[in-house]
Amino acid sequence: MSFTLRPLPSAVAAEAVGLDLGLLDSEALARLVEAWRRHPVLVVRGQDLAPEEQLAFSRSLGELDLAPPFDVENSALEGFAEIAVVSNFKRGGKPVGGLGDGELSWHSDMTFVPSPPVACILHARELPPAGGDTLFLNLRAAWRGLPDQLRRRVTSARIFHDRAYTSAGTLRKGAEEGQGTWHKVRITDPVSGEDSLLLGRRRNSRIACGESQDDGDLLEELWLHAGRSEFIYRHVWRPGDVLLWNNLVTMHRRDAFDTAARRLLHRTQIRRLHSRWEWQGASAA
Repeated sequence: MSFTLRPLPSAVAAEAVGLDLGLLDSEALARLVEAWRRHPVLVVRGQDLAPEEQLAFSRSLGELDLAPPFDVENSALEGFAEIAVVSNFKRGGKPVGGLGDGELSWHSDMTFVPSPPVACILHARELPPAGGDTLFLNLRAAWRGLPDQLRRRVTSARIFHDRAYTSAGTLRKGAEEGQGTWHKVRITDPVSGEDSLLLGRRRNSRIACGESQDDGDLLEELWLHAGRSEFIYRHVWRPGDVLLWNNLVTMHRRDAFDTAARRLLHRTQIRRLHSRWEWQGASAA
């Protein structure tokens, strides 16, 4: 299966054109992974993947996690424990999925655990007529662009990733205040082998650098630098879009949309890559 790669106007994303993820052969998969090493977000338009097909594509890349709860009791698609439903509507008075219709702040998924997922795949099934765009931030590019003095300050620093709240600002099911995990600010990307920042959510985060356990000024500098427009890609969704992103070296956020509109996406997350796709020698967060 042949496809072409079209870089998108950003430091983070590219579109794979002419690809059917439901009919992916080994050669095309290897080319896709090679493209993903260079572009942390890959966009594939015009897909109509059955749940089984999304799982097959996801499993071709690595080991999957079960669907996380988000801010609901259970986000899993019925009959598919590894597919999470992202939606804003209810069926029989109960939420079909999680994360609603409000704005979601910048975050990487589940960095509040010791070994966060390496990648996520999101497939658009129903979309509102406007709103709900997803923005991606390239933390590898942000690391490369750090001023030397700031890079030296954070090279051995650690940052606290809060577990209690989702990116929607809602309390996570089963979580309590103060829960979370410390990670290094500088990590090695297991996909490309490049150095990257790992910032997580801003809410309740704090940074430890040397003897200082909470250097708020340093954290502010990092966020101001990482949030520069040249590091950001805005994705305007179309029905059938599939996005594959490197969760450890990107952050993403979502715009709010009309509460009366329907938005439904299917999400899988890859706990770790198969060894043949890992950069040899890489260590995750």
